[in-house]
Amino acid sequence: MAAIEWDDSFSVNNAEIDAQHRKWIGIYNEMDDRLLNGDRQSLKTLGEESLQAMEDYARSHFGFEEEFMHRINYPDIVAHRRLHKDFENRIYQYNREVREGKTIFNSTIIGIIRNWLIDHILKEDKKYCQYATRLAEKP
Repeated sequence: MAAIEWDDSFSVNNAEIDAQHRKWIGIYNEMDDRLLNGDRQSLKTLGEESLQAMEDYARSHFGFEEEFMHRINYPDIVAHRRLHKDFENRIYQYNREVREGKTIFNSTIIGIIRNWLIDHILKEDKKYCQYATRLAEKP
């Protein structure tokens, strides 16, 4: 996979959320780098550590985002929370399968995470931030 390079297209015009997204992309990039440069014997450990970091950060970040959406009375908060929960469940499942030796940490897992992050930030997160911007512009 390729690293995700932050650029202005990822910005949701909220400094705190942008900082969190940068950090999250950094976690992804580290995971991707570890997969590409790790040896086969350490893939299980790399997978466990990387997926746990992704799982932990998802929980923290999603909580922050959901609180923000609640504060602005975002009308699609329920659907957005469902997307978050589905991703959390997917990461948890991958993590469990890697820990149990059922799955090897691999480029397919990395690709799914990469695509989800990019799509979620560029499409779904932009929606609530555009809503917040419209609210701020109202007299």
